[in-house]
Amino acid sequence: MLNVKSETTAENMITITFPAETLQNLGISGGDEIDVTETDNALILRSKAEAERTKKIKDATGKVFSHWDKVFVELAKGTDEK
Repeated sequence: MLNVKSETTAENMITITFPAETLQNLGISGGDEIDVTETDNALILRSKAEAERTKKIKDATGKVFSHWDKVFVELAKGTDEK
């Protein structure tokens, strides 16, 4: 479990400070912009560059699957040969 320092600031915001080692393990360094994605019960922290790479890969994968979806469906059926 990771212990973080937090403090309440103006405008009903909370500042969370992570240990430098944790941020380095995430590939985040001082001055980097961070992408924060909220899920049902978690926050996902990534450098903005990593988030942009992930989006590009997701978009490219979506294009491939939408273009070749019928081929993938047929391949998934397999063959009846035994």
